[in-house]
Amino acid sequence: MNFIPERHRIVAKVSQLMALVDALETQLAGSRATAANLLSALVAELTTPSCA
Repeated sequence: MNFIPERHRIVAKVSQLMALVDALETQLAGSRATAANLLSALVAELTTPSCA
């Protein structure tokens, strides 16, 4: 039996999935940074005395 084609198919799929994981990790880091910035802005807005 020749398992080489199957191995190549598996390696290609794993590579594709790893690229997807990398992209998702990048998006997650961006989302976390955005959430931290929004939280900081909200805290600043709520703790700054108004001029009214």
